Amino acid sequence: IVTGLLAAAAFILRILRRLQSPRHRLQDAIDNREINVHYQPIVSLSSGKIVGAEALARWQQADGTFLSPEIFIALAEQTGLTEPLTRLIIETVFEDMGSWLKSHPEQHISINLEASDLASETLPTLLSTLLNRSQISPSQIALELTEREFADPKTSAPIVARYRNAGHSIYIDDFGTGYSSLSYLQNLDVDVLKIDKSFVDALEYKNVTPHIIEMAKTLKLKMVAEGIETTRQEQWLRQHGVHYGQGWLYSKPLPATAFILWAEQRL
Repeated sequence: IVTGLLAAAAFILRILRRLQSPRHRLQDAIDNREINVHYQPIVSLSSGKIVGAEALARWQQADGTFLSPEIFIALAEQTGLTEPLTRLIIETVFEDMGSWLKSHPEQHISINLEASDLASETLPTLLSTLLNRSQISPSQIALELTEREFADPKTSAPIVARYRNAGHSIYIDDFGTGYSSLSYLQNLDVDVLKIDKSFVDALEYKNVTPHIIEMAKTLKLKMVAEGIETTRQEQWLRQHGVHYGQGWLYSKPLPATAFILWAEQRL
């Protein structure tokens, strides 16, 4: 009896340790597909119509709150779970939005890739398989990379070129928070520059943001301004030639069904 009780206690202790381990909690959430995707609309600043959305991972906890993506994405990077997390996000995007994208070939969804994702041999194959199955164009799935992912162009350039050659647009996300120079940007094989929210918030100071916009214009890059919250910001960005915007002025990130309902009113 004592031996049995000790074995049971040891088993329970292992379970408790697993439940308390952040890595195992994240692994279980990925395996059980508990991490969902919300979609924040991207709109044309000239017409106000929707052109697509950014896919954003959401992990709801047992108490109903959402754990910050900054926390669990950083945890995934630290524990080697980035690729399975990214695979789950990609698969969820196709499950959620595949039919809608097929019905609206002018729309796109952008998916964030992390630095370690660039080393993955399986993600390009996964994208190709899902695109063929869904019968949607590669141009409808854009890939977002931060400046950090481009820190070593010799490593990143061939991989980025592979995605672009497959038909995916490449966005440089949070631009201006890292290396930010014209010569640096010239060496990146990207299609769209996303202006970080911190620069949108500082429009009234008008120091860095016009410089970023002029760099993008020089390189003939499309621009998306993140974090637009006021009509004043929207007007300033539109007047300065920024093409697209996203932010709470238009909509917070929405679950798939709510996003589609929102989008159908703004096509």
